[in-house]
Amino acid sequence: MKKQKELSLDDIKAMYAEIAKGFKEAEKRSNATDKRLQEMFEKTNQQFDRAEKMIEKTNQQIGGISRSNGEFCEEYFINSFKEKPTFLGEKFERVVEYLKPEPVVINDEYDLVLRNGKTVVLIEMKYKAGIDDVGKMFPKLHSYRANYPMFKDYKIYLCLASFRFSARVRERAAKDGIVLIQQRGDKIEVISENLKTW
Repeated sequence: MKKQKELSLDDIKAMYAEIAKGFKEAEKRSNATDKRLQEMFEKTNQQFDRAEKMIEKTNQQIGGISRSNGEFCEEYFINSFKEKPTFLGEKFERVVEYLKPEPVVINDEYDLVLRNGKTVVLIEMKYKAGIDDVGKMFPKLHSYRANYPMFKDYKIYLCLASFRFSARVRERAAKDGIVLIQQRGDKIEVISENLKTW
């Protein structure tokens, strides 16, 4: 059996020096990797920030377009009824836009209200009316009755005005007795299937 060589103090020092050198090289590689990861992380964060700003800007533009479309729609119907204040053959002396009750019993606002001595027409205006907008007409009726008890004996029409109605909206409105008002060329068209007054 071969006798193992005894390690001298110099041999042990040399071994420790070699191990220390290996640790230092591993630490350098680790630091380099950490640095690359940090740079990648910072670059990704910058890309996310840019994307977030672009999304925010796009949302603002879309919001601006939606507001513009909504304002154009409202202006169209308000001007149409102010120019010719008639509805279903009745003439109206009062055409009030964005009516807010004072004093308030139920907090609400009414986009457009037509009134004569016996009838009130409540018109909500939407650029593109959805099916949910039809259902929102009944709370308007309830709040108007509460806020304006002096018109309790008046008949009230509930109307939804828009530039376009889907078939589903038309069906729901006909079922509920809600009058639809839409633009048809340079005139307004009144769709009054299953007409109801309250």
